[in-house]
Amino acid sequence: MFVRREKVKEDFVLKTAVVFCVFKNFDSTKQVFAKIREAKPPKLYIVADAARDRVEGEKEKVEEVRRYIEEHIDWECEVLKNYAESNMGCGRRISSGLDWVFEREEQAIIVEDDCVPELSFFQYCQEMLEYYKDDDRILMVSGNNPYSANYHGKHDYYFSKVLFIWGWATWRRAWKLYDFDLKSLPDNRKNPVFKRVLPAKAYWVYMAEFESLYRHEFDTWDYQWLYTCIVHDKYNIIPVDNYVFNIGFHEEATHTFRTPKWMKQEIRPVRFPIHFRDEVQWDEAFDRSYFKAANRHGHIVKLKQMMGIDVNKSIFERFRK
Repeated sequence: MFVRREKVKEDFVLKTAVVFCVFKNFDSTKQVFAKIREAKPPKLYIVADAARDRVEGEKEKVEEVRRYIEEHIDWECEVLKNYAESNMGCGRRISSGLDWVFEREEQAIIVEDDCVPELSFFQYCQEMLEYYKDDDRILMVSGNNPYSANYHGKHDYYFSKVLFIWGWATWRRAWKLYDFDLKSLPDNRKNPVFKRVLPAKAYWVYMAEFESLYRHEFDTWDYQWLYTCIVHDKYNIIPVDNYVFNIGFHEEATHTFRTPKWMKQEIRPVRFPIHFRDEVQWDEAFDRSYFKAANRHGHIVKLKQMMGIDVNKSIFERFRK
């Protein structure tokens, strides 16, 4: 039976809290905030890092971002602010900010200051959060899929071990599993789940990343979230289309300096109603295809390890080249 699918529900009301993670990028912040402003969340959590003392002019940029958001909240909304007084870095700032949010919320939608969502992204996240809120097999809901042009399945979304965090949502029950310091890594280095989930090249890349993070040699928060997904055998929901566009690939970015060739970011609106899946089943073919594209240089990582060469730099560094 053919069911007409609408792009937007005109009577949709956003009831879920939105978390906005910001720093110093005024132009991109304005673009993302315009979408949040259009969605009109009932609660807005603002998680902001502070300027670095060594960077001239950064304090003024940070203050401009915070001031702009505060002055342009023109709908009925409860605003909760978590502003760092000194620079925490990307990893500690976002992870501690989400700790703070989930002390107060059962579920939330998270966007960063360089990830511009399609308006229907908010409705998509809210419906997914409600549908899977009691299913602890699901770790998070992603609103973006930069690999969407390379692989298409027969469903509206995948159950994946891949982690896309350019616009996403999760629950308190899931975030409780998160461990920024990867304290359980020594007990899990030989856990067979890693080789079951990750193809060989991806395995060497990600295990090197986890070791680096365990030794606090790199500042990020999302690889720990991927570790959480794999170790606890959870799934992430990845949409078949891409609902969020990352505008943060530039020289002043924290990690991502250019868009990799395999990563396509055409953005589409969500088509409603969502066809929810009857069974939770790993879409392994999608993951294998993605990991192969994203980790082509995994054999080089393994070679360097065997030769005793330092491989502690994030794979994001490859985007510089």
